[in-house]
Amino acid sequence: MKLRWLLLVSFGLLLTNCSKDDDSGKDIELATGIPDNSKATPSPEVNPAESNVSIPNVGFATEKLNGYKVVNMNMTGIFNKLTGEWMKLHGTATGEQNIWLEIDGVPRSIKAESTGETRATKKALADVVFLIDNSGSMSEEADQLAKEVDAWSLKLSGLLDLQLGCVGYDGDINGGIDLGTYEDLSAYLNREGYQGTYRTVEFEGTRAAELETAASDYSTGWYECGAAALHFADEHYTFRPGANRIYVNFTDEPNQPNGNAKFSVSSVASQDDWKVWQGTIHSVFSGSRSYGDSYSWQDLYEEKPWLMSDYTGGTYIIDAPSNFEGVTLESLPVTGALTNSYNVKFHYTPDLSTGKHKVEITILSPDKSVKAIREFVDVSFAE
Repeated sequence: MKLRWLLLVSFGLLLTNCSKDDDSGKDIELATGIPDNSKATPSPEVNPAESNVSIPNVGFATEKLNGYKVVNMNMTGIFNKLTGEWMKLHGTATGEQNIWLEIDGVPRSIKAESTGETRATKKALADVVFLIDNSGSMSEEADQLAKEVDAWSLKLSGLLDLQLGCVGYDGDINGGIDLGTYEDLSAYLNREGYQGTYRTVEFEGTRAAELETAASDYSTGWYECGAAALHFADEHYTFRPGANRIYVNFTDEPNQPNGNAKFSVSSVASQDDWKVWQGTIHSVFSGSRSYGDSYSWQDLYEEKPWLMSDYTGGTYIIDAPSNFEGVTLESLPVTGALTNSYNVKFHYTPDLSTGKHKVEITILSPDKSVKAIREFVDVSFAE
């Protein structure tokens, strides 16, 4: 009798423990607010060629919510060009559902929470790196740009859990500061005696010597190359696990990898080379006076820098004034993307604990006017 009782107790404990990693039952739905997976419906059919909004790269973080494991898919906002507004996302079992998620072809129930909804309890994580062309041609923009980065960073720090850093580049990676607080970045940009393009020259911070040594591997000769700065930050800056990685590239020149494919804009075009979690790139280009529609762009030598945004689902502006006059970061699309970001949550299940997975996101408005589909491959949900 005693043995039977012990076996029953052990079996009951096993079921209880398993339920913490299982997404079935009303208990977990009540605890997390995420609909049970039985309520998930297959994604609607969307022709990729008819997509009219851009789905950004996303970050995934597995976390505990009221004792249950959930996955938080952190994504920046989606801009609806038809209305000129940022989309409000609605998940499973809402009358206005407009976002669907499938993992390995299986529909998942999701809850979409805007940054504003989650701010009271937990700010969304974002690691932002400014890639700043500090060549001589940027002299008109440099001081105004530093002022705007400073003010913008202060404001966004109140909305998001931000880490901020920057990389200065000319032909070489010639300056920067690793990810840290708003105060760290502000102090770097406003160092005494550093004005104009020199604001982002030289390395500062606790890792300055280490970063300066590493930068020697990212030279493109005399040619400005935002993609080289991007890869430098990706490979050497201290990003937080689960944070949404955001890059903002400021330049008035083409991306000039000087024949080096590793630093081409196409180096982020394929998910074989640039994984979904490595981040989204936003671009601000102020060289439209010199590089108009008739300019002869050339792969590996003079490339459109904003293509990095196209490839990763970022935003861009390609007609910023040469002196940045009248342009504030607050008005740029990247600001809207961050302030309208979403945490899309779904239940963590044992099948996600190993291997690589295919994640498909579908956007379709109730009236079917707004549509997009994007697939991410080789996604790991391992803790």
